[in-house]
Amino acid sequence: MTTHNHTIPDRSPPGSARTAPSARHQDGGVKCATGTSSKIRGRDNITIGTWNTRTLRAAGKLQELTHEMDRYRWNILGLCEMRWKNFGETTTEEGHKVFFSAKEDKHEHGVGFLVHKDIVNTVMGCRPVSSRLITIRLRVAPFNITIVQAYAPTSDYDDNKIEEFCDQLQNVIDQTPKKDILVVQGDWNAKVGRDACRNWQGICGPFCNDDTNERGLRLLEFATFNDLVLANTFGHHKASRGWTWHSQNGQHHNQIDYILVRKRFRSGMNIARTRSFPGADIGSDHDLLMMTFRLRLKKISKPKHTRLTFDLEKLKDPNVLESFQAMIGVRFAPLTIMSNENTDMDSMITTFNTTVT
Repeated sequence: MTTHNHTIPDRSPPGSARTAPSARHQDGGVKCATGTSSKIRGRDNITIGTWNTRTLRAAGKLQELTHEMDRYRWNILGLCEMRWKNFGETTTEEGHKVFFSAKEDKHEHGVGFLVHKDIVNTVMGCRPVSSRLITIRLRVAPFNITIVQAYAPTSDYDDNKIEEFCDQLQNVIDQTPKKDILVVQGDWNAKVGRDACRNWQGICGPFCNDDTNERGLRLLEFATFNDLVLANTFGHHKASRGWTWHSQNGQHHNQIDYILVRKRFRSGMNIARTRSFPGADIGSDHDLLMMTFRLRLKKISKPKHTRLTFDLEKLKDPNVLESFQAMIGVRFAPLTIMSNENTDMDSMITTFNTTVT
């Protein structure tokens, strides 16, 4: 991997290898440099996760994250609230790669991806959009996967900021290749409840919050418009594996982080292994949320064409032969109804063609 001279201060702990794109943010970001692409087979399980880490700014925090993830099977992890500066990529001591997008002048917000070292070469490109949005594309056979990591504004922000985020997110999805497996995930700061399950059947499942708030309705409208489903609302897990956020006093628990998948590929979701993992600890009030996905293609069976065969041996029987001649004679009787002067072969062919027409 090429190392650029441009350094990004305060974005990773000491000792980590540092690289960054040579171009700066312009019109929604640029692609980060990646290695030579290989492929993931669609029939292989791929585990995609999202985690609001609260911050990765403190020294040793990135090592703590990678050490914690060693306890789980994972391929790519989306990150929210990294609170690094600028945008770019870096490599951890274990060989995993981090792509990130944040503000240039503040340790605020920040999104990114932690890509496992085993699939780093499948990354086709990573596009930092803003401090709240970043996309990555993986080479997978037969369909590539595009993952959008989002960190939605909290309820403290005014409607204009929320609308700006929604418009930016929709623009990113509109630019995604139609054939790609689309995954949109992150911290949505929205509550989708069981009261919306009946009205939004097929978009969300019954294993979610008790009630839906206004931001939850916005999320459901967004999912419906883009033909997405909320993957982590369909699995029947115990409550602690459905919650993704906990209050500081431990009295309140909500599900506000979601993984959305294009409805066309819903059959690829492993519902039993799509849940939160409360045992993962990095000092955040959010739980790790992961989904195991395996592409399942429907086998289309072609109709079998049976060829009609004749048993000519039966014609050796005089009775069968006579019966067959009588039947054929009845079928072609209309061809023989013509005048004596039109019994030549050419006239019969012309009469036959006319009759068929």
